[in-house]
Amino acid sequence: MILSRRPKDDDSKDGFTNWPFMTTHTWGENPRGKWRLLVRFQGEGKHRGTLKRFTLMLHGTKEPPYSGIEPLEGHPNSKLNVVQTAHKRMA
Repeated sequence: MILSRRPKDDDSKDGFTNWPFMTTHTWGENPRGKWRLLVRFQGEGKHRGTLKRFTLMLHGTKEPPYSGIEPLEGHPNSKLNVVQTAHKRMA
């Protein structure tokens, strides 16, 4: 979930116009392949909406930005360790 319910979200009849939805949940993952945008209304009652436009923008680096940094010992699930492991698999 990128955007959860917030107070006063219902105030604008225009909805989210030119609103950037961003996430870092895919750091360390290979961006190649098919991407799919999934929009889902959750909560009580029936909801409707119109998606007028969206843009997918990916950022990355040619070389791993963590070169020379060692993950914390004893923390195999640290973010750095997870990203390094993913990059080794892609190499």
